[in-house]
Amino acid sequence: MKISTVVKAGVDLSNLLLSLFFIWLTLGWKVRKARKAFEKELVKNGMSSEAAKKLGRKYSSVKDEVMKQLWGSIRKSER
Repeated sequence: MKISTVVKAGVDLSNLLLSLFFIWLTLGWKVRKARKAFEKELVKNGMSSEAAKKLGRKYSSVKDEVMKQLWGSIRKSER
């Protein structure tokens, strides 16, 4: 195997991981912002604050599940 091939694969892998990190950061920020807006709207429309927070946590758990599946698929492809 040529050294240039190994170097190119390393660069491509680092670009992929960097992109995934930025996706993780952006997705986390957007979900947090959307969850807070969702909770505010629920409270404004008469739902209790605790119930709104409970629904908001479910909203965030979907993001966590998506990220878990994404990282799991990356780990499987590395093997």
